[in-house]
Amino acid sequence: MDRGSLIVIFSLAALAIAISGMLAPEDVPVVLDLTGTHRVASLAPCITATLRALGAEDSIALVSDFCPDSDGLPRGGTALAPDLERILRCGARVLLVRSATALPRSELRRVGTPVELPWSTIEEVTKSIETIGSLVNRKQAADDLARRMRETLSSVPSPDAPRVLLVIGDSFDEAGGLWVIKPNSIHGAVLAAAGCRNAIEKPMSGTPQLSIEGLHQIDPDIILHMIPGDDSAGRSRGDIRQDYATLKGLQAVRRATVGRVCHPRILDEGPELLELVAAIQQEVELLNRGESR
Repeated sequence: MDRGSLIVIFSLAALAIAISGMLAPEDVPVVLDLTGTHRVASLAPCITATLRALGAEDSIALVSDFCPDSDGLPRGGTALAPDLERILRCGARVLLVRSATALPRSELRRVGTPVELPWSTIEEVTKSIETIGSLVNRKQAADDLARRMRETLSSVPSPDAPRVLLVIGDSFDEAGGLWVIKPNSIHGAVLAAAGCRNAIEKPMSGTPQLSIEGLHQIDPDIILHMIPGDDSAGRSRGDIRQDYATLKGLQAVRRATVGRVCHPRILDEGPELLELVAAIQQEVELLNRGESR
């Protein structure tokens, strides 16, 4: 073998060793001091939206594949399926992830320090917002946002409030049923904050799907379809109501109180939830006045 070939082989070997050193082995996690201000990798849309709401855009080095707007930032997969190479290249060593049982913690620790943020209840969300604020030097803004979310989303509707069913998307599958919002969820708390009772009274587990038979049993006062996008997105109220035309036994069909609520991030669980409360309130008021046609 000539000298040139040997140089190439040794160079490639050295490069491989360098890369393996950058991706630290599982038993040698990267440990950082989490005090002060950090550039962070945000691996959940709700976390990215929170950072932006706090005015900490400059702290974001990378976002998840599911963030709707990247603003030119690199994407690094998701917390459950991270792109370790991209995360490493972005330079952030603080990885903000939403808590989940299946998190690949050992993989994440190879490229940084994962900060797990619980995000399943309003109390968890507000505490996680405060944690984020501490990491990016936006403590006062985070405390203010957490307080507003805690106060708004802890509201309890009156006993005579309208019974509303929130349906995910603008489609209606009579055979498969409706995908709905559970009462025991963050969006369930949003509905309550909007002054409405969830037409589904008992907590749901598993797949949030409601059969047509189940729909007749709960017979909601109002049915609202949640559509990602602005007001021009998805199907019109008239088209959605046409899907229910044969279900005359439902009071929402007879009273024409089947409506829709649109928001670009309607299924996200960050600060946009405050906007969603107002949007639901507005649609319910229009439907009750017969003005949402």
